Amino acid sequence: MSGIEWETVTPEEMINEIEDMVRQLRENKYLFQVGLKDLDFEVDEDGIESVGITIPFQSIDQAEQALRSEAIKPGTFLEDDNTEHKVLAFDPKAVGFSGFMECVTHSLALTDRGLFEVGRYPAMNLARQNRYWQWFLHRRLATLVEIASWKELHDLSNEKVVERVYSALTGLQTGQEQTLS
Repeated sequence: MSGIEWETVTPEEMINEIEDMVRQLRENKYLFQVGLKDLDFEVDEDGIESVGITIPFQSIDQAEQALRSEAIKPGTFLEDDNTEHKVLAFDPKAVGFSGFMECVTHSLALTDRGLFEVGRYPAMNLARQNRYWQWFLHRRLATLVEIASWKELHDLSNEKVVERVYSALTGLQTGQEQTLS
C-alpha cells in the first residue's frame, strides 16, 4: 500500500478554499508597488486661482503646487487591474523621497482599502515626447480593519489618523516645516 492518503472534498469546501486563496492573493498584492493608471481629483477653483495657476497645468511643478496648496485633492485612484480606491484623506507632505536624484515623493493616503504610502514623480512618455505625472501605491501601511479599530479606540477622524501616522513616520508634527532629504 502506498503512503498517499485520499480525502474526499466537497464542492463547497473546494470553492471556499479557492476563494480563500484569491482573497490572500489580493491582500498580498500590496506588499509591493502597485501601478495606478488613472486618478480623479477634486478641484477647488478658488484655490487654483489664489495660487495663481490655471487648468490645464502647464507643468508638473504647477500640479505639485496645486496639490501642496490643497487646490486639488485626489478623489479616486484606479489601479492597473481596475481596482478602485475612494480616497478618504490625503496628505501631500512628503514622508520620504526615493528614486534617482530623489525625484519620487512619497505621501500618505487613506482610502477605502487601507492606509497607503503613495509615490508620485515626473515621468517621460517617449512615444509622445511629453512629461506626465506618474503615481503608484508604494505599500499598504495598514488595512481598513486596522484603521477602523484604531479610529474607534482613539476617537480619531480620517484626517487625524493620517496626521498621526505622518508624525510617527517623520518625527514631525503637522504644520512643521519639512526638512526631509
